[in-house]
This record gives sequence, C-alpha cells and structure tokens, in this order.
Amino acid sequence: MKKRRMILVSLLLIAAMMICLTGEVLAEEETRFVLSQIKETVSPGEEFVITFNGQNLKDLYAYEAVISYDPNIVEMVKAESKLDGFFITPKNENGELTIAFTKIGKKAGENGNVALCTVVFKGKAQGNANLKVVSTKALDSKLKATVYENNVKIKTFNDLAGFEWARMYIEHLATLGIIAGTSETTYSPGLNITRADFVCLLVRTLKLTAEVDSNFDDVVPSDHFYKEVGIARKLGIAAGDGNNKFNPRESITRQDMMCLVSRAMKVAGKELDGSGADLSQFRDVNEIAGYALNAVKEMVSEDIIVGYDGILNPKGNVTRAQAAVVMYKILYFN
Repeated sequence: MKKRRMILVSLLLIAAMMICLTGEVLAEEETRFVLSQIKETVSPGEEFVITFNGQNLKDLYAYEAVISYDPNIVEMVKAESKLDGFFITPKNENGELTIAFTKIGKKAGENGNVALCTVVFKGKAQGNANLKVVSTKALDSKLKATVYENNVKIKTFNDLAGFEWARMYIEHLATLGIIAGTSETTYSPGLNITRADFVCLLVRTLKLTAEVDSNFDDVVPSDHFYKEVGIARKLGIAAGDGNNKFNPRESITRQDMMCLVSRAMKVAGKELDGSGADLSQFRDVNEIAGYALNAVKEMVSEDIIVGYDGILNPKGNVTRAQAAVVMYKILYFN
C-alpha cells in the first residue's frame, strides 16, 4: 500500500510539473507586426523586396499599416498582398507608405505567424533606407480594432467621442502608464481633475522623486496620492494655502495648474522662458491672479497653454482631457 501511495504521489508531482511547463509553453504571446528581408545598405538602381509579417496574430481580418523609409535613399516600386481579399492601392508620400487590406465576406481571420504583403523598393542613392513599421491598426472578424504603435498595443477608451482633439494625448499617456482611466473602458475626459490627481500626473510625467518625511495636514498616508503630493511638497512644487492645507480633493483651476507646472518643470531642469508671451491677445487677461502671472506667461510663451476663442479662463477648472494634453506637452518639452 505504501509503495502504491508513493507511486501516486510521484505521478501527481509529474502531472503538476507538466501543467507548469505547459503553462509556460502555451503562455499567450503578444501580437507584433514586423518587416523581414531588410537590407542594411542599398545601392542606386538596386531593387529588393521586404515582407510585412504578422506574428502571433489572433483573428486578423483587416489591417492598415504605416511603414516609414528614407525617400532620399529608396523609392517604392510596388506592393502585393500575400492574402486573398481586397488590397487597397498603397498611399505613398513623404517617406511614409500606408498599406491596407481586408478580407471579404464571412471568413475567419488569420492566426499565428503570417506573411501579410510584400513591398518592392528601388535604391536611389547609397545608404540605409531606415525601413520600419510605425503603426498598425488591426481589425478582427467582428471588426473590433486594436492599434499598435512601434508594436506597443495602444490603450484606448470608449468614451472619447467629442474629445478627438485630446484622444492621441490621452491614449499615448495611458499606454505609457502615466494616466489611468476611471474604469477599464472609460476615461471621463470631461470631468474636472482634482488638485491631488493633477500633482500625481506631474510627478509621474516628470519622474520626480524625493524622500517624503512629512505632508500637508489634509493628506493622510491612506490617500492614494500621499506619496506624490508629499514629493511635490518636499520639492517646493506644491505650496498649499499657507495653513499647511492642500485641499487635495478640490478641482484645480487653470492658473493654479500653470503655477504647479512652472515649478515642477524648473525642478526637472526644463527651463521656461516667458519673455515672448503676449497676454494682450486674451480678453480675460485681467482675471489672472498676481501670483500666477509669471507662470501664465511661461505657459503661453512655450505653447503649453494656447487658450480658446481669445480667452485663457484662468479661474476655470481643468478637465481630465485638458490635463492629458498638458502632460503630453511637458513630457516632450525640449
């Protein structure tokens, strides 16, 4: 009996190991879109073929891809689909080639590793053509779209209609993990952002750090923003109201937002120049508080804030969509 029990235990251990190993082998891999057969150096008059491939595809029914290249080195000759369906004549301009394809009718999408199309290029000069996949929009057989930029799946939300002016900024920052939605599928772009949440965005965007050894009286350790607000306070970015209060859950005004951004960028070593600002273009310039005037000049001069319809609305609140646009601009500020 004891021997049979030992055999059973051994079998169970082997089974468990096989489950673990199988889990590793069958772990879902990310979908990618890549080019193959790329030449490092091209000669004038030389023709060569590259292949646009999908890796780990999951029900790919249609796609639109942008491939960039150096137009001084090569020119496109032709493109051909490797799949049966409708291949749209490529759009080719300014060193970007847009190719698109769709299956027709009720057909299953492509799965696994698949060659999607080939493109023939011809050399114009000696050098590197710098071919690369910029972005791919992939649709499954239910026409659900997923966008990849540099093979990174873009995070998107289903409530951005009416906020197209901010969509790219929101999706880009969400993909980087700098901003988050109010749920898995919603961003709530029209809601006002609180003072604490805006500070969180600032700290994450500029990668600010400091040892938090104290905080405002109305910010407690259990608050999700405790660390970021503490960092901003330590670095002199968040000054509060003078009574060691920060009012973290209040909506932030546009002029207070500009003050925080101005201080944070200086701490991050990104110097702003407000000397070129012409605030007379805004009808509500007299509504700007004295303490915020220099910060407003800096934001306007550097095109971080542009106003709308001739007004700055300094005392108005900042929406989540507006906050995303500001974060994007300061993230890539030179």
